[in-house]
Amino acid sequence: MHNNSKTVVLFMFAFLFFMFLTGAAFAQSGLLPAKFNAEIRARSEASGRDFDNSTGLNTYTLLRTRFGALILPLEDVQIFMQFQDSQVFGTKPKALSGASNIDLHQAYFEIANIWNKSIFLKIGRQELTYGNERLIGSEGFGNVGRALEGIKLTFGKNRNIDIFTMLISESTPPGTMPGTPNADFNFLGFYYKHRRNLLHVVDGYLFFESNLEETSGGENELKRVTIGTYDKGKIGRHIDFETELAYQFGKRRGRSVSAFMLTGSLGYHFGGGRKPHLSIGLDYLSGTTSADADYKAFDTLYATNHKFYGFMDYFLKLPIDSQSRGLQDAMLKLKIPLGRKVRFDAHYHNFRMVRGERRSLGNEFDFVLSYVYNVVASFQVAMTFFVPDDPMLATSTAGDIGFWSYTTFLVKF
Repeated sequence: MHNNSKTVVLFMFAFLFFMFLTGAAFAQSGLLPAKFNAEIRARSEASGRDFDNSTGLNTYTLLRTRFGALILPLEDVQIFMQFQDSQVFGTKPKALSGASNIDLHQAYFEIANIWNKSIFLKIGRQELTYGNERLIGSEGFGNVGRALEGIKLTFGKNRNIDIFTMLISESTPPGTMPGTPNADFNFLGFYYKHRRNLLHVVDGYLFFESNLEETSGGENELKRVTIGTYDKGKIGRHIDFETELAYQFGKRRGRSVSAFMLTGSLGYHFGGGRKPHLSIGLDYLSGTTSADADYKAFDTLYATNHKFYGFMDYFLKLPIDSQSRGLQDAMLKLKIPLGRKVRFDAHYHNFRMVRGERRSLGNEFDFVLSYVYNVVASFQVAMTFFVPDDPMLATSTAGDIGFWSYTTFLVKF
């Protein structure tokens, strides 16, 4: 491990130890309001995603550890720091070989009720989640997760407006010579949350991406606007719905952008709290081909796509994973409570590309059993299968059914 990495790791452990000692002491005396949270998640996986049964299953175990400290020095001021270690069992052959996977996942301060109004300011590295996370989410299922760095202003409470600016990448290091081209990648957003009542949510948003890096043709990499609406609610006691519509326009590598996303689902709840829930849905993301003058592939930005496009994660990065040809996902989902602490989920997806000659991608079947042991401990067991069509077999000659399973143990408080 490099000396700088050692210094950072030692500082992190020293800070955590200091916070533990001082937090415990001051919390008892009432001088320092502080709260702590922690999470340890182990997930063992068996992957046969290559559509070739002769290669056998690739087995491994992922471990994610998080520790957070929320400090409340004043009534309307809070500071939050969260450290994270993400690793794979067995990748460190020696127990004392290093801790380079430890990172600062979140670090921000927030000032509330500015000027005695419902105005909130948050600055630093932070998780962003909006709507159902189809476009901006924390990617919590991943072993690392996602956090962005920037500033967010919130106005209001039940009906509130978020305005944020996040720096995705700093291509020009500070202190370089004057005249160096600016190649920063900035992400700006405006998000309006409208809670009509406890059963109905209507959101509207506008996002702007500006990647000033120049391509070989002298054009900027990206200047794109995403505008859309998100609507979720219930009709009576048994019916629920969810829709989202978004449109993208601007420039990508000198090419005009014109793309859209349309999603919708309709669900039915069979009675009380422990009754099954069945829903049908369709996601449609536009695609493009080399013959198009405009770039028409919809980009899902910073989404939590694991939640939507099959648990096997063949379409985790869109539009890359659909070859920019768009994606149509027709789905059927069933939730069955098996008791107060146990639930069974079954999902079916039919995937198709929306452009090109051979469009059918295949069918996926996901089965998940969840058990909540108590308020801090839970686990999940999942088995997933993918029956592929030709476009999914570009890197496989066997054409077998894809398989993936996992078992997750989680302790969180």
